[in-house]
Amino acid sequence: MRPIDQMEEFAARRRRARATMCCASCGNKNLLFRDELSMKEYYISLLCQKCQDLVFGAEEPIEEGEE
Repeated sequence: MRPIDQMEEFAARRRRARATMCCASCGNKNLLFRDELSMKEYYISLLCQKCQDLVFGAEEPIEEGEE
């Protein structure tokens, strides 16, 4: 895949995530966040809590069923 195609695909995923309120990375629609800062990060990166933890590192693990 050419870099321009990758950029277009990424932009399309972000548009879909913003329109459907889901994670741009994994498609998760369960948008429960650990704290207000994580919620604010969603509006910047469009990443759910689990994906934020993978990208930025988890300060405290989310218990199964919390997300």
